[in-house]
Amino acid sequence: MIRALVDFALKSRWLVLGGVVLLTVWGILSFRALPIEAYPDVANNYVQIITQWPGRSAEEIERQVTVPVEIQMAGIPHLTHLRSTTLAGLSSLMLIFDDDSTSDVNREHVMERLGQVSLPANLTPQMGTDWSPVGQIYWYTLESTNPPTT
Repeated sequence: MIRALVDFALKSRWLVLGGVVLLTVWGILSFRALPIEAYPDVANNYVQIITQWPGRSAEEIERQVTVPVEIQMAGIPHLTHLRSTTLAGLSSLMLIFDDDSTSDVNREHVMERLGQVSLPANLTPQMGTDWSPVGQIYWYTLESTNPPTT
């Protein structure tokens, strides 16, 4: 088997060289199209909705806040998971989207749907901040005065 392959390669040198050139060009083009980042962001696209209602039990918040918000958020384009946590005085929903969507568009859809939710008086759900966990790497810097800079 190997002998036949070597014989074929020796008999048709130009075909083998053409294949090598083609694979080399394909590799170079693929390498140039490869996105390279110092800290690749592998976190999901997500939007967090937080509603505070101090002095209320978790069951009451679940019934009057979390469930209506969940129902309203169901069916948003590119939504893959909807996770909620309800504690005494707090409702938190995490909407996770697929990788084909962008954070800005997802937040717009969530904001449109939040305006349609019917909640008890004086309750305003808020969206969490728009950052990725990888972005927290840039929060801290190390600075030294030893040796002193001139």
